[in-house]
Amino acid sequence: MFKFILEHPWFFTAEYFSQFEHNQFVDEFFVKLQLSALYRSKRMPKAFHDSLRDKKLRRLLRTAAHLPFWAGKIKDNTLIPQSPLSRLRSLPVMTKDDLRSVPIEDRTNKEISAKFGILNYTSGSTGEPVSFFTDKRLHTHIWAILLRIAGTEKIPRQSVIHLWPSPNPNFSFQNSFYAKAMEELRDRRKEIYTLISRPKSIVLGFPSLLRFLSDIAEEDNIMLRPQLIIVAGEALTPEMRLFLQDRFHCKIVNHYGCREISVMAGECESGRFHENSEDVIIEVISENGFPLKEEEIGKLVVTGLNSHIAPFIRYQLGDQGFFYSDACPCGNPFPSFSFGGRTHDVTPIFLPDGSHILPYRLTGIFNRRFEKIRQYQIDHYAPFAFLIRIVRVGGYTKKDEQELLDDFKKTTCNSHVSLQYVTSLHSKGPKVLPYIKSF
Repeated sequence: MFKFILEHPWFFTAEYFSQFEHNQFVDEFFVKLQLSALYRSKRMPKAFHDSLRDKKLRRLLRTAAHLPFWAGKIKDNTLIPQSPLSRLRSLPVMTKDDLRSVPIEDRTNKEISAKFGILNYTSGSTGEPVSFFTDKRLHTHIWAILLRIAGTEKIPRQSVIHLWPSPNPNFSFQNSFYAKAMEELRDRRKEIYTLISRPKSIVLGFPSLLRFLSDIAEEDNIMLRPQLIIVAGEALTPEMRLFLQDRFHCKIVNHYGCREISVMAGECESGRFHENSEDVIIEVISENGFPLKEEEIGKLVVTGLNSHIAPFIRYQLGDQGFFYSDACPCGNPFPSFSFGGRTHDVTPIFLPDGSHILPYRLTGIFNRRFEKIRQYQIDHYAPFAFLIRIVRVGGYTKKDEQELLDDFKKTTCNSHVSLQYVTSLHSKGPKVLPYIKSF
C-alpha cells in the first residue's frame, strides 16, 4: 500500500475526491497517510528507490511524449533495451528560455490541467518569469515532504505563516504575507504577531524577510516564539542561521525547492542537502552538458517525477552544486549534495592584480555584519569597479563604514568602490540578488 501512495501522490488528496474538497479533517488524514509512507520509504533499501524512480520516470516520459513541446525530443525507444535513467540522460537540458519560446499550451497536459491545474509562474528574479501549471492535488504530498524534512509528525497547514517577497498562488499556503521591503511587513505586523502568537505556529519564508520581521518586533518590544521556522528562496548562511536562532529561539529548517517542482531537498544537521528521491532526480552536469562524477562541481538539472501537468525534465534552474561520495554522518540514506548558489554566484570575479575570487568572498564581508546591515547589494558595474547599496540599521557608524570599505578594498585588490545608502532594495524581479554583474 505505501508503495502505491508514493507512486501516485496525487491520488491521496481531497481534491481527487471532489465530494471531500475543502474538508479539513479529510485533508489532514491524507497528509498523515502520505507522511507515514514517506517515513517508511526512508527506511527502505536503495533497490526499492531505484525501482520506484524507474517506474515513475517511465510514466512521466510517456506523459510528456504526447505534448507538442516534448514530442520531438522524446523518441519512441521501446524497441531499444535502455533503462529509464539512461533514456532520461539522453534528453537535452531545458532552460527557462526554452520554455518561454513556446506557448504554455504546447507544454501542458490540457486534460489534467482543466480539472486540477493552477496557473503559476517563476518568481521572476531575472525579470522574465515563466508561466506554467501546477497540480493542486499534490498539496498534501508537498506538505508531508516538508514535515519529513522538519523531522516532525504533524503540523496543521493552518498554523503556517507564509512570508514571501512576491504573490505566490501556491494552494498549500493559507496565511500568506507578501512583502518586498520592511515597510510592507510593518504595515501588517499586528496581524502577523497575532498569528505567530498562536500555539505551535510555524513560519515559512525568506531568511531576509524573517530578519526584517525580527527587527520590527524588537522595535515594538514584542517577543516572537514560533514552534519552528522553515526557510527557503535564499541561501541560508551560517551567520543568518545563528542570528535567526538567537532572535526566535526555535529550530531553523532549511529546504531547497522551486515553484516549478516544489520541495526537492532538505538540509540536515550535518549541513548537507538530501534529495527527495521519491519525487525528483537531481543531476550534476558540466558546462557542455556531460554528467559529472561525485564531488565534481557543476550545474544542477532537475526532473520532477510528479510534474505530469507541466513536465519539468532535465530542467536547469541556474544553480550550482555537487554530490558527496560518502554516506552522510546524519544517517539519512538519500543522496546528499551541496547547493552552491546560482550560476552568477559562482562566476569568477577577476581583479586588478590578475587574480580572481568568487562572489561569496564579497558577500561574506556583509554576512558577518548582520547586526549593522539589514540588507545589501553589490553591483559589479565595471571590470574593477563596484557600487555597494546598503540598508542600514541603528548603530551603524562612520567607523563601521570605514571598516567595511577597508575589508572590501583589501579583498578586491583596491578596486574602485563606492557606497550608496538606501531605504529599500529592488532588483528586476521580487528577489534582491546580493551580487549582480551589470556590465
